[in-house]
Amino acid sequence: MSTWKGIKIFFAASVAAFWLSHNAIGAESFLKDETAKALAVADPAARVKALDDLVDADNVVAAMELGLIYRDGKGVPQDYAKARKFLKNAAAPNLVRMWYKYGFPKAQYELAVMLRDGLGGKADAAAAVSWFEKAADQGLLQAQLDLAQLYFNGTGVKRDLERAFIWASIAANSAAGDAQKEMERIRDLSQKQLDPAKLARDGAFVKNWKPRAG
Repeated sequence: MSTWKGIKIFFAASVAAFWLSHNAIGAESFLKDETAKALAVADPAARVKALDDLVDADNVVAAMELGLIYRDGKGVPQDYAKARKFLKNAAAPNLVRMWYKYGFPKAQYELAVMLRDGLGGKADAAAAVSWFEKAADQGLLQAQLDLAQLYFNGTGVKRDLERAFIWASIAANSAAGDAQKEMERIRDLSQKQLDPAKLARDGAFVKNWKPRAG
């Protein structure tokens, strides 16, 4: 990276950080708008460069989109290693960051899917569940749905009806249609096999649960 480019990126990141730190509600909108401009660039190479510049300015939405571009091979050679790299960049918690201190949940979900399905390396169910949990903790419904099913079915992880009950109960409150029915099914089947003490404790946890903000 040239010195001038580094200065421009640092200045842009500093301005964005100041604005976003005072306008937390608009953080994702701002990052999405900047990313949308880069995605609208017609030339594939120029589009990747525009996104890469945003990544250098700590735009986690751009990092996720760049990861998906490399994962799917859209306008670039498919490269799972680069896909994982950029998704992890967006997914990783960073408490110094002014926004998404706990990582970008959508990137956490996409990284979890790659790890679960073995894209770019051996499947790693334990690592996938860890990233699903991070996204679910921040309120991402799709991660909550997947976690409930993984724990209930014991797919790649030890079957855990208590965690299945918790995530199915939380997801059922936000899901709709068939997804809601499936969560209610998992919740009801799981609770029948939990002892009263655990059920009371987990029910209280669900009632008081709020997505992690930051």
